[in-house]
Amino acid sequence: MLMPFNLKGHPMNRNPNTVVITGASRGIGAALVKVYVQKGAKVIAVSRSTSETAAPDVTPVAADLSTETGIERVMRAVAALGRPVDVLINNAGIQNALDLRCDVDPARIDTEMAINLTAPVKLTLALMPFLRRPGATVVNVTSLVSLHPKPSAPVYSASKAGLASFTRALRHQMVDQGITVIEAVPPLVETDMTRGRGTAKLSPEEMAAAIETGVERGACRIAPEKSKFVLRLNRALPSLVARVLSKE
Repeated sequence: MLMPFNLKGHPMNRNPNTVVITGASRGIGAALVKVYVQKGAKVIAVSRSTSETAAPDVTPVAADLSTETGIERVMRAVAALGRPVDVLINNAGIQNALDLRCDVDPARIDTEMAINLTAPVKLTLALMPFLRRPGATVVNVTSLVSLHPKPSAPVYSASKAGLASFTRALRHQMVDQGITVIEAVPPLVETDMTRGRGTAKLSPEEMAAAIETGVERGACRIAPEKSKFVLRLNRALPSLVARVLSKE
């Protein structure tokens, strides 16, 4: 049987055996854990608390990814499995409403940047020796505000813009390694982060299914429903998209 190839000509593993998911205790992360367990994968589910991720075929890892200790804890858990990682999904993220005209605790800025940007970079680097070559996939979950900032969440917007840029750079560097690097750009998804905001949101399960399908296809970008429309509109009318996103 011939091995399938993604859009970049890299061989793909349609039945991933080992998947690492951050932010796995709720929202999109929890839905991703269920999707990959149903596919028969062994899942390393990373979250601050492991109480909601314990299940058969799931290795829960309690780790604060804003710290070096947390990154190292995930790396040790992966090493203990003794097999290569097929999919790494950097999904964990936090969003703070910050008014920089007022007093802001610098620690909140540090934590938000660490979780949203520094952690995906450092975790990807830490797990690089364990990624299957060829055939592994790295997914970084960004945001539509990586295109244009949301004024009420300046640090979140900056961190997601940075992650989008990192994703593109990493994709170029991984070409000769046979590793696919994907940017996942969710629309508004029904999670704790978006409670009270917007309407007609995507469910975490729908977003998780979109990510799993995008990984299988070897897409460069996963942008379901509203996200796809906004990305297309941004090419023609960026000022309009900027105004819309500023109100999200």
